[in-house]
Amino acid sequence: MSRPTAQTTAHPEAPEAVIAVGDRFEEFHANRGTVPVSDLLARLRSGDVPEGLAVSVGQGLSDEQLAEIRTLADRHAPAVTVAKPGVPERAQQRLTHKHDAKNVLIGPVGQIGENRFAADLVLDERVEVLEDHLTGQHIPAITLLEAARQFWTVVTEQFYVTGPDRTRFVIGSVGSTFHSFVFPLAATLQYELLELTRTPVGPVFRCRISIHHGDTLATVIEAEYRVIPERFSVKQEKIAARQAVASELTRLRDQAAPAMSGGRAA
Repeated sequence: MSRPTAQTTAHPEAPEAVIAVGDRFEEFHANRGTVPVSDLLARLRSGDVPEGLAVSVGQGLSDEQLAEIRTLADRHAPAVTVAKPGVPERAQQRLTHKHDAKNVLIGPVGQIGENRFAADLVLDERVEVLEDHLTGQHIPAITLLEAARQFWTVVTEQFYVTGPDRTRFVIGSVGSTFHSFVFPLAATLQYELLELTRTPVGPVFRCRISIHHGDTLATVIEAEYRVIPERFSVKQEKIAARQAVASELTRLRDQAAPAMSGGRAA
């Protein structure tokens, strides 16, 4: 009796995996598996994905580049797949208090628990807090602080201060701890409301914002801020501005008086 012939099963090769990152992160592109987004888009436009391609969307992409990746990935599906949660979107511009869409640094905010919220970091390499400051491979701390400010602004306006009256945010304090670098990879922010105090001139919020690379905690930022009706804020600012100008003029006159007196005496 002959022995049964062993059956071999062919396994399809794993698709190529790449991380698309903004072109300006030149030093980060030295890491194998990362590609400038312009190179990825050129490849997708040409249809150069014969064995399949798995894409992770990193940081530094413009809205136009994100939109084109969505379109081309759909066109080449299932050969091209985009890692979860997919191609990111940005939060509504008006909620972040930014006038230029490229300066919006976070995605739409979702609630993940009682007084807890989450959003993606969605960084355009042309953003104002990165345009003139990019050193090494990581995202600068000032950029992360601005992302945190936008995050607490969106959370507050979307979930806590929802009336029709226009408001202004006044920061009381900000503290930050940086545990590790945040690189131009997919990252998320989480907001936790620590304390909310109602006052006659608007609520005061104290929150903790954490920034994560996957399961790794990279940054913690704690802030206290007050939300004031715009009409009160404008009035307070005008009074403070007049006082500051008057103080400076007094200082100038006091400085000039001895010199003028000495000149007349001569």
